[in-house]
Amino acid sequence: MQRIAGLGAIGSLTLGGGVLLHGRVRKAPAEEAQLKRFDVERSAAYATMAISRGGTAVSNTRAALEALGGMQTFISAGDRVVIKPNVAWKRVPEQAATTNPEVIAELVRQCLDSGAKEVVVFDSPCDAGVATFQASGILKAAGDLGVRVVWPERTDYVKVKFGGQLINRWAVWKELPAFDKVINAAIVKHHVQSRATCGMKNWYGILGGDRGLLHQDIHGSIVDLADAVRPTLTVLDAQRILMRNGPTGGSLGDVKQSRAVAAGTDPVALDAWGVTELEQAISDVPFLGMAAERGLGTLNWRSLSLKEVTAT
Repeated sequence: MQRIAGLGAIGSLTLGGGVLLHGRVRKAPAEEAQLKRFDVERSAAYATMAISRGGTAVSNTRAALEALGGMQTFISAGDRVVIKPNVAWKRVPEQAATTNPEVIAELVRQCLDSGAKEVVVFDSPCDAGVATFQASGILKAAGDLGVRVVWPERTDYVKVKFGGQLINRWAVWKELPAFDKVINAAIVKHHVQSRATCGMKNWYGILGGDRGLLHQDIHGSIVDLADAVRPTLTVLDAQRILMRNGPTGGSLGDVKQSRAVAAGTDPVALDAWGVTELEQAISDVPFLGMAAERGLGTLNWRSLSLKEVTAT
C-alpha cells in the first residue's frame, strides 16, 4: 500500500495503445473483445435512486429495491446475472472492508425470484481468493443459495477496448461479456488515495494485469472504468462504513454503524451520496466531478427521482 500511495501524484498518459509510465511505454493488450452496456431502459414512473435506513442488511436491501419498483424491473426471466461485490481484502464483515454478505445474499435471492437463469458472484481479490471470500462471509452466503462464486486465475481474462482517456485497452474477466445483466454491489468506505471507494472504484475488480499502474492517475482511471462499464443496477452497502484507514482497514474503531443501503441507476449520484455518508465534501473527491463533467451522472443526488424509506 505504501508503494501504491507513493505513486499517486505521478501522472499517466496513454500512447499508441500502451501506458506511458516513468518515461517508458508498457504495451497494453491488443483488442480481442468489446465491452457491452448492461443498463436497461425503465419507465419514468420508477424512482432513479432509493435509500433505505434503519433496518438490517437484508431488510434495507429489500426495501431499497422495492422503492425502485422491484428487482423484476431490472432482471428478466432467463437472464444470466453477475453480481460484483467488493471483496479485495481478507477481512471479516465487521471490519467493513468488504461488501456485507447479507446484502449479497439478498441480491442473489431477488435475482432468482425474478427469474434469472444463472447468478454468479465475482470479484478479483487483492489477497488470496478463497481465503478472502471465506473471511468476507460471501462464499458461504452465496454458496448456501446454490450460486457460483468466482475469483479468477491469471489466464481468466480477455483483452478489451475501453477507449478511455487513460485506459485504452485492458484485460477484463473473460466471462463478463457473456452476461446479460451486471449488478455493482459495492461497500462505502474510505480510500487513502481516492479518498472514497464506492461503486465506480469497484470496477477495478474486473481487471487483470498490473492494476497498480492505474493508481498513478487513480481519479482518471476510475472515470474511464465508469464510462466503459454501464451496470444494470448499482447497490451501495453502508450498513457499516470504514471511515478511516481504507481500503484495507482492520480496526473496529474505524467503523461507523450507519445501517443504510442505497440503490439506483446513476453511478455518480450514488457515489456522491456515499461520500456524504463518509462525512466528506463532494468537492474534495476529484473523480466525482470528473465523472459528472463527462456526463456519467449528477452530483446532486437529491435532484433525482428519489425515494427515502425506513426499513424494519
